[in-house]
Formats: sequence, structure tokens, C-alpha cells
Amino acid sequence: MPQARRRLIKVDRNEPYRILGLDADADGSEVKAAFRYLSKKYHPDSSGDPSTTLRFMRVMKAYKTLDVELGKERLISNRVRARVLGESREDDMFSLGCLALTAPEAAGRRRAIRKLGFSGKKAAYVFLRRALGDRDETVVATAVRAVADLSAFQASSEMAALWARAGTTVRNAVMDAAEATGEPLFRQTLELAAGETGSHAVRARRLLSEAGIVKNRGA
Repeated sequence: MPQARRRLIKVDRNEPYRILGLDADADGSEVKAAFRYLSKKYHPDSSGDPSTTLRFMRVMKAYKTLDVELGKERLISNRVRARVLGESREDDMFSLGCLALTAPEAAGRRRAIRKLGFSGKKAAYVFLRRALGDRDETVVATAVRAVADLSAFQASSEMAALWARAGTTVRNAVMDAAEATGEPLFRQTLELAAGETGSHAVRARRLLSEAGIVKNRGA
């Protein structure tokens, strides 16, 4: 039984090497080179094939495991991260999601999570939900706020869409609710209304001005 357990542990330790296509005695430079090659090969943005997402994540996990074990390199140095994910593509949904889940420093994960929260894209929730299980409590707290921000952003867009197609009765109700609650989710609707003409536009400009968002342009 002890020998079987030792063999099992050995297999588990060798798996990251196999994922990266390396021998178990590969050094840090070989691990790093394999990671660069495979992460580019399987990144959905590079391959043009969304089905490579799982393989990309396996490569990321394997590199992280070996990085900790070898103790030679950070998971993704700033230079490697810029090369693999591309600083110019930092706002790409998938890239942000990867950073939110795998960035080596909590500050980096929090930064990506905040951007996901303000993205307004439903797909961001897939990554935010996983971020709620982060080992760092400050990251989890940021993820909670990001989920709330994402929900508010989506509700704001839906409210603005309602305004665009609504009649007078519904528009009056929206304005009443916006004035009574002062909720941020009405901001997009008020900005839309302020660009129109008539009594609703005047009222919207006043509410925005009171909120310190825009100057009152008068009737």
C-alpha cells in the first residue's frame, strides 16, 4: 500500500510536465519556454477556436503548479503576461477572466475583477462566480462588489431600453422612481432623456444636475 501511494503521488507530480510536453527532469527555463509556446497556441484569441479554452486553462494550471514546486519563477511575470495575454488586449473578456483567476498577486486579481464588474457583459459572471471562491478575502470582497456592479449595469441598460420604447405613462413612472430613490441604475435612462426635448428632458437634466453628473442646462 505505501508503494502504491508513492506511485500515485509520483504520477500526480509528473502530470504538469506531461501537460507541457516535458520530461520530469525539465528545468525552469524549459518549463517557461513550453508555457510560452502552449499558452499562445491554445489561447482562444490566437487559435481562433473557442474549444481550446480548456486546454489553455490546463496549461496555465500546470505552469502554476511547476512554478511553485520549482521555486524559480513567478507564475506569470509581468513580461510574460504581457507577451502571452497582450497588454493591448488586457480588456478582452477572456484575458481579464484569466487574470482574475490566476494572476499571482491579489492586487492583480482585484484589478481584473473590478474591470469585469464594469464590463456590462453577462459572460463576465462566469469568471466572477469562480472568483468568489478565491483564497484571499480581499479578492472575494472585490468579487462581491463586482457582481453587484455587473447586475446594476445590466439593469441600467434594460431600464434605458424600456425608456426608449415606453409611452408617457411608463416614462412618468420611471421619472418618479428615479427622483424618489436616486438609484444609480437610472443614470443611463436620465442621460438618454436629457438629450430629448419636452418636460421629461427638463426633469432629467435637473435630476442629473442635483446628482452632480451634469450641469443644469435649463428648460
